[in-house]
Amino acid sequence: MNFRKVNLKIVAIIIVIILALIAGYIYSQIGPYNKSSKKEIIVEIPNGATLTDVADILQENKLIKNKVLFKAVEKVKPNKHGVKAGTYLLRQSYSNSKILSILTDGKVHNDGTKVTIPEGLTYKEVIKSLTDKKLGSAEKYEQLINNPKEFYTDFAFLKESDIKNLEGFLYPDTYYFEKESTEKEVLSAMLKRFEQVYNDKFKEKQKEMGLTLQQVINLASIIEKEAVVDEDRPIIASVFYNRLKIGMPLQSDATLQYAFDKRKERVMYKDLKVDSPYNSYLNKGLPPTSICSPGVKSIEAALYPSNTDYLYFVATVGGKNNYSKTYKEHLKHVDSYKQERDKLNEEKIEK
Repeated sequence: MNFRKVNLKIVAIIIVIILALIAGYIYSQIGPYNKSSKKEIIVEIPNGATLTDVADILQENKLIKNKVLFKAVEKVKPNKHGVKAGTYLLRQSYSNSKILSILTDGKVHNDGTKVTIPEGLTYKEVIKSLTDKKLGSAEKYEQLINNPKEFYTDFAFLKESDIKNLEGFLYPDTYYFEKESTEKEVLSAMLKRFEQVYNDKFKEKQKEMGLTLQQVINLASIIEKEAVVDEDRPIIASVFYNRLKIGMPLQSDATLQYAFDKRKERVMYKDLKVDSPYNSYLNKGLPPTSICSPGVKSIEAALYPSNTDYLYFVATVGGKNNYSKTYKEHLKHVDSYKQERDKLNEEKIEK
């Protein structure tokens, strides 16, 4: 008997068995989470979500078993357009491949009442958007928004000691709600979207910068209100950081506007003396809460500011900003802006 041939056959059989077991394991992991389940689950894929973010969302909702293998399936069957943001209705009986097909084709689920919350809305404006669609009562929303403890069970990030209300955390996006949705369910959907957008990369950067979540979102909300074009966001962030570093007031009209019951067309000199914690002309540092719901670009700017020496900025009639290192230079830009604005107003009158 040739023992060498026998040994080789045994080794070959063992390798085949091992490969079969591996293949079986992989097949089970990329197959349906529960083949016999008829459960339907609605998931939200936010704008800018990476494949890792998507895998996290799907595993959290018990739609996939293995995040690594889910991403591997996408690599095997890549789609040049990638996963599209939106609301999706998925089943636990769907395989990884089918889920990816739905997400990359953008087959969004549009049932329910549609509500679009744009970037920069205050929580009171968010409430109005919801109640205008007959979704709950303003009084109940107000009570919940000013009592974060109501959401501690599902959103641990709200437990941080300096978070006093939900302003800034009601993430701006398009939502679909059932008419029977409670106020808490509606707000929870927005908080969940925020939690998805504020990913591990942002959390690590926040920790590196030595900031609390509230501080990041506070600054992001000011950036949201001050910026007109995206390219200005990180530069505006740098101006505010430079001011904070030297103990200079932020002097933002946007924070002062938040102190008023109704937004003013223009902040006047007398308004700069208003006694309010949101008056960043009188008070140094960040305001006590956010002043609106910032989008991901403003959050990113707050965490990844430009490296500048600027201490001042003023808008141009074209929507961008002029930046200055000195007050003298800033005054020149202010005069230039006034002249351009007056000229533009004269041309409108003549027409």
